[in-house]
Amino acid sequence: MINRRVFSAIIMAGAIMVTAPGMAMAGEDKDAVAVQMTAAQIEDLLAGNTVMGTWSGSTYTQYYGEGDFTVYIPEGGEPDEGKWRTNAETDEYESWWRSTGWTPYTIVMTNDGYAFVNGGDLEQFDVFEGKQVEY
Repeated sequence: MINRRVFSAIIMAGAIMVTAPGMAMAGEDKDAVAVQMTAAQIEDLLAGNTVMGTWSGSTYTQYYGEGDFTVYIPEGGEPDEGKWRTNAETDEYESWWRSTGWTPYTIVMTNDGYAFVNGGDLEQFDVFEGKQVEY
């Protein structure tokens, strides 16, 4: 029989870890584990850094400036300036664009690095130190 402390620890770990069947990208392990990042972790990861990844199959680069400034540059497209922030109550990343207003996203750590949760998909990305974009 599991004692109450061990049971509580298992429940807490389960609340932190999200098993993500159906959320893996093509070719990835469908039983991959994704752990939601906190707002503080997201800020530490993104602030002053550049992200390169894919979103719905399209490659992009995005710089997260200090404060709330961000610039999104789709491969072969024009840069778009927006805003970003984190929500400490929900542990979500939030982005603002003229076309959409504020939109929240969960960011997770996976077996392969980092990913945005986009509906039922994980949109993998890599983080590079500093400003790695020209626009």
